[in-house]
Amino acid sequence: MTNLTEFSETYRDARGKFLAAASKAGAEVTAYAHAAQSGPDGEELFMDVARLGRRDATRVLVVGSGTHGIEGYPGSAAQTNWLNRFEAGSLPDEVGVLFFHGHNPWGFAHAMRFTEENVDLNRNFVDFTRPRPANPGYARVHDILARTTWNESDLPGIFDALTALREDIGEQAFSDAFNGGQYSHPDGIFYGGAREQWSNLTFRRAAKEHLANVKSAALIDLHTGIGPRNGHIFLCFHRPASDAFERARRWWGERAVNREGVTHKAVADYQGLLVNAFVDLLPASKTTAVVVEFGTLPRDQMQRAAMAARWLWAVGTDDAALKQRLTALVREAYYPSAADWRAATLTQSREIIDQGLNGISQHP
Repeated sequence: MTNLTEFSETYRDARGKFLAAASKAGAEVTAYAHAAQSGPDGEELFMDVARLGRRDATRVLVVGSGTHGIEGYPGSAAQTNWLNRFEAGSLPDEVGVLFFHGHNPWGFAHAMRFTEENVDLNRNFVDFTRPRPANPGYARVHDILARTTWNESDLPGIFDALTALREDIGEQAFSDAFNGGQYSHPDGIFYGGAREQWSNLTFRRAAKEHLANVKSAALIDLHTGIGPRNGHIFLCFHRPASDAFERARRWWGERAVNREGVTHKAVADYQGLLVNAFVDLLPASKTTAVVVEFGTLPRDQMQRAAMAARWLWAVGTDDAALKQRLTALVREAYYPSAADWRAATLTQSREIIDQGLNGISQHP
């Protein structure tokens, strides 16, 4: 039976367990306070960075969690679990490991996927001095799902309309419209924002402070939602056949680059991704970045959860029972309560982190 005590049900507990594990492992921790926001019980919010290894290490593996807020719960457990198993003195002198805990602490604490401004942080890393990326297909998506009331009886009609749209414009165009990121509807889903979020600025600051002089840097950004239940998938956005693409293939195997297990019929052309920003931040380094998704629910149920989260933020309700039901729906989609899912996530995340560490240690 896998010990699941490293999982938490509140941000405060998750952060406490992470910091305790970092201290036990002998890590140096830097805390970045989100002073303008707080958690649901008034608790302070932070993005924390825990460093193992020498500060002048030239090869560094970064493991990030909580880009999508609520997904920080399993990501935090994975980080804490690995730290609790770390053996002091096991890293080569030139190798370091950084854990970025809670990229989006507001979403983490409030158990929502987005930031305090309804911004999907993983669509926010765009150049805001230039026109935002266009997503003309999103307006039709928004017209279908942006309801002012929540009525379960409306859902079949909403999904029928989404299916008709997908059949009209094609699978790729639909995925781009629905998931790719949009910058036109602040009350919509997968909204990329009108400005850089605190989490965006803080991630950039932390990456520059901790990785400025490294020769080789790798990032594993932990997520949930896409992929088979109790399994995981990789999303690699490096150009095929590039050195970075081939490093990902060598370190994690063919499935790191072939999108095996992806449950979307077409993967969106995502805008403003954190992993791409990581690469751009370190032009003098060899960089390797992958997203790892631990699968939870089928696509239609994930879409329902995204609609519920948007509605809770944009509309809201005084009906306590409805709020509790929708909040539980969102939570189960991104942070399943099942013991087998949590155990599988820990087992797989340990292996993935170990593979990344071995890769950057042996094959920089």
